[in-house]
Amino acid sequence: MKQLINKKTPIFSIIFTLILFVNYGLPSYLIEAEARGFSRGSTRGRNRQINRSGRQGSRQINRYSRQFDPGSRQNNRQGNRDSRQTDRGFNQENRQGNRDSRQENRQGNIDNRRENREENINNRQNNRQENINNRQDFRNDRWDDVSDWRDQRWDYWNDWNDWANTRYWVGVGVSLLAIPATAIAVSAANQDYYYNEGVYMQPQGDSYVVVSAPVGVVISTLPDGYIPVSVNSSNYYYYGGAFYQTSSGGYMVVQAPVGAIVPFIPDGYETTVMGGTTYYRYGGVRYQPVYDGGDLVYKVVS
Repeated sequence: MKQLINKKTPIFSIIFTLILFVNYGLPSYLIEAEARGFSRGSTRGRNRQINRSGRQGSRQINRYSRQFDPGSRQNNRQGNRDSRQTDRGFNQENRQGNRDSRQENRQGNIDNRRENREENINNRQNNRQENINNRQDFRNDRWDDVSDWRDQRWDYWNDWNDWANTRYWVGVGVSLLAIPATAIAVSAANQDYYYNEGVYMQPQGDSYVVVSAPVGVVISTLPDGYIPVSVNSSNYYYYGGAFYQTSSGGYMVVQAPVGAIVPFIPDGYETTVMGGTTYYRYGGVRYQPVYDGGDLVYKVVS
């Protein structure tokens, strides 16, 4: 309108346009509006009718379904009950089978333990009897060895007695004007000695004094009549109050081993009494008289 006025449109043109709009445009607009309203109402009505029909049909179907459904549900419940009953029977059989298996296993374990106990008892009994027999055999062998040792020892002692009866034994402390022609020179701890058949002599002025065997002296051969002695698994040789052990170059004079038992002590020993017990001392060694198998022997105590 402003555009028309700005362009200075004649007034009659405006009036003519208004008349046309009132006579033709407004009625058409009203008719369209009414048609749109009618169309909306008719569509909603039809939709509501269709929805009501659908719900009615659904309710009818549901009623039919409920009418026929109790049988189906009853069948389902019966099927479920049958399945549960079958499962219970199966589980019952499994439990019974498991109980039987456990019972058999327990019985088998009991039988195995009983057999093992009986076998162990028999084994222990056999082992005890075998050990008893072994100990008895060991005792018999030991006594046989002791008897053999005693017999052998007495053989040596008898040999020495026979030798002593035919030889002249010179005791410790005896002074000699001359030494035997068979004597040899030996030394120990920077001291010189003469040795002849188990007797040791040391020069003193114009004479020679018999002394105990000096520890450390080595001789090439043992004198006739020596006696083998064993102490704590160590082997010694005894002769004339002296103990020897094998060494490089022959046999060396050693300290008397405590516990050694000898059959005699050479002449020249000293007698002492200590605490009511009699001891014999020879060459710095103390002996105690004891009995071995009814025989009087002498044991080194210090």
